[in-house]
Amino acid sequence: METTRRELILMTGAAWLGSPLRADEGKPWHQRLRRVGQVNFNERDPAEADVEAWANYWAEVKVDAVLLNVTGMLAFYPTEVPFHRRSKYLGDRDFFGECCAAAKKRGIRVIGRLSPDLQWEEVIPQRPEWFMRDREGKPVPVFSRAPGLYQTCMFTSYFSEFTPAVMREINARYDVDGLYANGWPNFNVPRCYCDACRRIGEPDSFEYHRRYMDRAIEIWQLYDRIAIEKRPDNLFFGNLGGGVRSGLDLHRLGAVAAWFNADNQGRTGASPQWGAAQQGRVAQAVMQGRTITNVTAAWSTGSPMWRNATKAPAEAETWMAQTVASGMVIWYHWLGAQTGLGEDRRWQDTGRRFLQWHARHDRHFANQRSIANVAIVLGQRTQTFYTPPGEGDAGEEVQGVYYALVENRIPFDFVHEDNLEPEVLRKYDALILPNVAYFSDAQCRRIADYVEAGGSLIATFETSLYDERGRARGDFGLGQVLGIRRAGERQGSRGFQNSFYARIERRHALTEGFEHTNWIAGAEWRVPIHAEGEPVMTVVPPYPAYPTEITYTESMRTSEPAAVARERGPSRLVYLPGDIGRTYWRAGHPDPGGLLANALRWVLRGRTAVEVRGDGLLEMFAWETGPGFAIHLLNYNNPNFHRGSVRRHSPIGAQSVRFLAPEGAKIRKITLLRAEMPVRFRQQGRAVEFTIPRTEDYEVAALETSAAR
Repeated sequence: METTRRELILMTGAAWLGSPLRADEGKPWHQRLRRVGQVNFNERDPAEADVEAWANYWAEVKVDAVLLNVTGMLAFYPTEVPFHRRSKYLGDRDFFGECCAAAKKRGIRVIGRLSPDLQWEEVIPQRPEWFMRDREGKPVPVFSRAPGLYQTCMFTSYFSEFTPAVMREINARYDVDGLYANGWPNFNVPRCYCDACRRIGEPDSFEYHRRYMDRAIEIWQLYDRIAIEKRPDNLFFGNLGGGVRSGLDLHRLGAVAAWFNADNQGRTGASPQWGAAQQGRVAQAVMQGRTITNVTAAWSTGSPMWRNATKAPAEAETWMAQTVASGMVIWYHWLGAQTGLGEDRRWQDTGRRFLQWHARHDRHFANQRSIANVAIVLGQRTQTFYTPPGEGDAGEEVQGVYYALVENRIPFDFVHEDNLEPEVLRKYDALILPNVAYFSDAQCRRIADYVEAGGSLIATFETSLYDERGRARGDFGLGQVLGIRRAGERQGSRGFQNSFYARIERRHALTEGFEHTNWIAGAEWRVPIHAEGEPVMTVVPPYPAYPTEITYTESMRTSEPAAVARERGPSRLVYLPGDIGRTYWRAGHPDPGGLLANALRWVLRGRTAVEVRGDGLLEMFAWETGPGFAIHLLNYNNPNFHRGSVRRHSPIGAQSVRFLAPEGAKIRKITLLRAEMPVRFRQQGRAVEFTIPRTEDYEVAALETSAAR
């Protein structure tokens, strides 16, 4: 754990000395939020919902704001906007107004929730231009189980005239603090063939994506202007999220968005447990400390679906823990309020338990900056447009690298590919480019400058082989930096073949743990290369896997590099020509993961501000906070880590922590927030050592400095 030149940015001067009680002073109200609540009302609720019970629950669990349904497709108040259908159970009641008043009476802010993406079938003949169309020109229904509802197109006056009329009506009548658009811009660019969209081009084209983002920003700014017509501190925000696979240009949206809401409510299918934490890392890269919320569904996500049955409490708690550990604000969500907030009321106990605990320790969640010294470059164009060889998607390479970082307990950030400015990159000792295939010349120059300034680098597979529009380069854009040249087209195993092997040619830090073998399992696909110097490993090409009599190779040794490691001044550079992350993610074989881990350790030279040793699978976050520092440990040691709901927590035992404090910082107190107990520690110089005796689902070690008060 050595001091690095980038650590000095955090550790010199008095920048780290902050008052915990004043950390949020001067910030907009939404940047002081810690908890948000929502019962997403359905059409029947105005006839049955108990408004006082609804408001009392959110006050009890200490939320700072609530979402209230306004919606473009269904009104919960006596609207006068044409084509704004009222709930058939509304009668002469102003349900929205009653809920708004009840929340305000309890000191809770109110955000009006709209759905500008939906409208009813009976409107089609009167305003046909509002609706999305398929290739045959037919209106696009929402779901087969939602008869009569159709999707609207953002390029029409539905977004620029109808929705603003609803917003202004709400502003005029109610004491709202903001407006939120559910279902828009959403995670991916839709496929629409209405007249307006046909004039732009094919929905999958770069041009359509560019025009879509132009329009999304135009509409976002329009809605924001409408929001502040109410009050200068009001705002609008939309529905973002999607993690690493978001089809939206998050960098462009982040330039206009004051609030990033990730509608990432829970796991589905075989999703890993870290979905919310990964979303937090992505959102932090975009928002740079501005407001980020992540929705935790109290209802059962996944398939089969039960939207009115409570999610396993341990699963919901894990999702909320990841949300706050990654620096986001909890947004707790239930559907339907009939009969005392729902037939199934178990969700309330889960929220009460976690949110009240969180409120008791608010000051330790006032994060100022991450203290990670390694970052993954989020190649969003690659995630949106690139098609990897074989099956799967572009996100799998990132997931494999992410897994290796989590397994090796290395705190890390994401950095967006369009934010590679020197002032952003200089805090990191190493960057990882997990098959960032689409990379512009300007981005390549940024990375070259970063390496020239002493930064280290790991890159995999087709990184920089295409420009930002997906046009193939003749050679790697980062070839000179990495010391490699392309030697052929990408190759992979075909049919019933072994994937390629990586033969160990010389002992190196990359080969640690591989002492009793001459080769290791390589990646499924690779780019043949030439490289400067002697390679650490070389390629053994694929050969038959069946029948057994011919399962051998005549090519026991080649000169084609399978791993390249070089030093350039203070920089360490690793290029792995295979899709090593994707292979690790799909196969789970320890060899690709071990190679990734070795590469990480080598380029970092053992430099990290935090070390945590002990058994179990943990994801770590480390933050500088108002009171001092906070080290978050998320316990993923669970049989349902990769499939199904976490039904109960699987506690892990003692974890030994070693933290390097800033020069001159004196730690006066360490508290374990989940256990709600102080812990003994020892500080010698900058090194602070202590033990966390047990972690059930989540633990936060709050380190308070002598400057805290």
